[in-house]
Amino acid sequence: MYELDGPSPTEVVISWLPHDARFRESAVWHAMADPTGRRLYAYVHNLVNQSNDDGRPLSAFDLRTMGAVREDLDRRSLASVDWRRVRDELAGPSR
Repeated sequence: MYELDGPSPTEVVISWLPHDARFRESAVWHAMADPTGRRLYAYVHNLVNQSNDDGRPLSAFDLRTMGAVREDLDRRSLASVDWRRVRDELAGPSR
């Protein structure tokens, strides 16, 4: 199977979301509220692809951040992210 260079979608999200103070608190809340990962997936999908943070429009700076995340994803889907790993990172010692 052909494999793309660069980080996997899971690695992209893990390297960004747990360290971004603007979105971390909401991400942790969504991750802890639903152990299946569906709420966290929906939250991140809305940030990255719908330009909103729990229904609030993103600022120009936040939009640039999401553009960088989309570029890092390199057209790969957030659906392929291992949301359990992301949840573990969000719930880790830095919390």
